Amino acid sequence: MLSFNKQKKSSNESKTPEVIDQPISQTTAYPEATAQADAIDAIKPIRAKKDTFVSNGAQFTGVIEGDGNIIIEGRVEGNVICTHMVRVENTGYVKGEIRAQQIMINGAVEGRCYADSLSIQPKGSIRGDIFADEISIEKGGVFIGQSQQMQKVQAEQGKVTPFKATVNSVEDGSHQEPLSNKQAK
Repeated sequence: MLSFNKQKKSSNESKTPEVIDQPISQTTAYPEATAQADAIDAIKPIRAKKDTFVSNGAQFTGVIEGDGNIIIEGRVEGNVICTHMVRVENTGYVKGEIRAQQIMINGAVEGRCYADSLSIQPKGSIRGDIFADEISIEKGGVFIGQSQQMQKVQAEQGKVTPFKATVNSVEDGSHQEPLSNKQAK
């Protein structure tokens, strides 16, 4: 902030105007202004979570974890864990476990799916188990496997959210039982 001294000067003083170079600090002059600025910063929306894409023609092996949406148009061999929505497009293929609040499948999935709601769209197919509270299969969609309500799975595992739930099983689908003290000796 610049201010000029507009007072009339005597003729023997220099004719250059005086400039005050130091701006007034908001914290010293207006303490309530900084409180308002802090409140405005607190109200600003948090950055929107961006989508994660596996594009058509791309191949990914491993675990994908994301906070936003995950859209798969390519090939994924591994687990997909998401806090919001996983969408497998018609060119997409997933071989592994998918965990999310909402799963939409219009491509091919081989493996288990854990979700609050799961939708198999016309070009979608699942070969595996579904653990979800809501399942919809549109005309043309294919489901080969077993389904179970998510609430039952959560009760068995101690009220775990669908994308953090874990199931102790062996590759062939049988459950492992812990050894008792007599068997361990």
